Amino acid sequence: MNLKNHIFIIIGALIISVDTLFISDAYAYLDPSSGSMAIQAILGVLVGVGITLKVFWEKIKYSISNKIKK
Repeated sequence: MNLKNHIFIIIGALIISVDTLFISDAYAYLDPSSGSMAIQAILGVLVGVGITLKVFWEKIKYSISNKIKK
């Protein structure tokens, strides 16, 4: 068997095992702070992505302006 067949077998086994692992019912309680914590996590990710894009945009803009000046 080649590598491609091994990868398909591994992916298939993972899909089957994940499907059978998560069938059971969950009797859990989510308190109100769980929702606010999830919102804070989402907002934190969005702010982090925004700052990262701003930093990279400044670097790209700086390199383009240097090439135009030369």
